Amino acid sequence: MSRILLAWELGTGFGHLGPFLGLAPKLLERGHSLHIAAREITAAVKAVGDLPIAVHQAPLCLNTYGGLQDPPLNYTEILMRYGYLDPAMLRAMMTAWASLIRAVSADVVLADHAPTALLAARSLGVAHAVIGSSFNVPPPVAPMPNMRPWMSVPVERLADSDRRVLAVINQVLPPDRGLHALHEIFAGAARFFSGVPELDAYGARQADDYLGLQSLSTGTAAPVWPQGAGERVFAYLHADYLHTERALQSLAASGAGVLVHVLGNTAALTARFSNAKLQFAPQLLDFRRVVTDCGLCVCHGNVGTTLGMLQGGRPLLVLPKHLEHFLLGGAVERSGAGRVVHPDDNTPDIAGVLAAMLGDPSYGHQARALAQRCAGPSVGTMTDRAVARIEALATKGAGPGS
Repeated sequence: MSRILLAWELGTGFGHLGPFLGLAPKLLERGHSLHIAAREITAAVKAVGDLPIAVHQAPLCLNTYGGLQDPPLNYTEILMRYGYLDPAMLRAMMTAWASLIRAVSADVVLADHAPTALLAARSLGVAHAVIGSSFNVPPPVAPMPNMRPWMSVPVERLADSDRRVLAVINQVLPPDRGLHALHEIFAGAARFFSGVPELDAYGARQADDYLGLQSLSTGTAAPVWPQGAGERVFAYLHADYLHTERALQSLAASGAGVLVHVLGNTAALTARFSNAKLQFAPQLLDFRRVVTDCGLCVCHGNVGTTLGMLQGGRPLLVLPKHLEHFLLGGAVERSGAGRVVHPDDNTPDIAGVLAAMLGDPSYGHQARALAQRCAGPSVGTMTDRAVARIEALATKGAGPGS
């Protein structure tokens, strides 16, 4: 029996738990002890449910750092916002992660957007891997690449950001284990990426490193759709999204039968936009039933929802909140299975794009083609393969600095 620790350090939402929890039943069946160190323990406890998985609070950087240029242009500049320009903070986070890894006697650390946990595991000689969105693992190039391809970015800025963060990391690491480039944070780590190669924001990598089109169903409520309306549209939105009201207005006027779940919903939103063709779902829904029932999904491009809809051959209109959402939405748009609204558009034509998608069956055709293209090997086969790789890591271990 091995002890396996999922480390979730950065980013928000259930999506950071989905890939691990997709493997958890098989890992538990095979007798392994599972732990989650979660950024959001409320989400983790809810997602774990009755599964015998221990939940711990992840070590986090709670400081706010001023004087940084917005927006962040590469992965390095994301790290700057989470203690990677502050040697004392980074040292404290690495110490805390190392203490937690030792406390659970982890044989393997699976890092979902958890660079500091990776560094700690590496320094302890504990086997480690990355799991989740491929966005969180940039390719091995220096400097870290520009993540906003529509912006002209001087390479000198990217290189300077890399140099500054690398200097801080090497102050914290033992002298004989320093990094020569930032991408070495991920060196020696096995890969378990959500999705499929053609949806990778950085371009396709090794096919065996992907877990396929799968997602976690976190809800149980049965979907109740408006009666007598047109095509069924499911919307999963966040109340703090800049254009939530514009999106709800567009959905309400679309003529489709719309079922919407808004995270952080208010009574005012419900009262303003509910009508005979648009209904709000107050609880998390049984996602698999939603996929089966709907013809189109409107969401922010969160990984779990996007992959689950594509697995079911459902097209998506992506309204990104974050850069990761936009890059995934761009990949969906390039596949022909959906559209994405640009995050820098202050007045996006959501109504126009929605109408175009509802009137064009090609999006559904392309979504189904993508699902068929990516149907083999099956998710079950991919899960078995991933579990076998994790077990091999636990058995082999890792040497310091590997």
